[in-house]
Amino acid sequence: MADMEIRTIVAPLLKGHIILPNVAVAELLALTMPEPLKKAPSWILGELIWNGWQVPIISFEHMIDNTYGNVITSKARILIIKTLGESTQVNYIGLIIQGLPRLRKVTMQSLVEKPQKDLPDEVFSVVSIDELDAYIPELGDFTRRVEKAAYDN
Repeated sequence: MADMEIRTIVAPLLKGHIILPNVAVAELLALTMPEPLKKAPSWILGELIWNGWQVPIISFEHMIDNTYGNVITSKARILIIKTLGESTQVNYIGLIIQGLPRLRKVTMQSLVEKPQKDLPDEVFSVVSIDELDAYIPELGDFTRRVEKAAYDN
């Protein structure tokens, strides 16, 4: 049986990368500072209006590990992703990334899982792909956490 390939986007973070299915990525934007949300946690930088949608802008690294903070570099961009939840409030999320994402075809053989203790619910796995360390988010839990933090205050 031939090895199945999945088209993905590998986007740089401050430390490591995030890997997403290509179909989950809607657009790459230049960095625009979002409007702050009242009572939102520090990993939510605010929200932007994008194509008529309210889009919360988040730091994934800060969300899963408070030691990162919200670092904005000169290479920062916003990657708009489609959510997989049944949410009526969060249909898109903007991720702060640090540079240009790359398209990669991924197979089970090209991913090497890096066993981790106590992964946050929003992280499905940590892998190595072509010698790059990358988070694979658990998009359902990720979406629910963003929605609750951004809009259930």
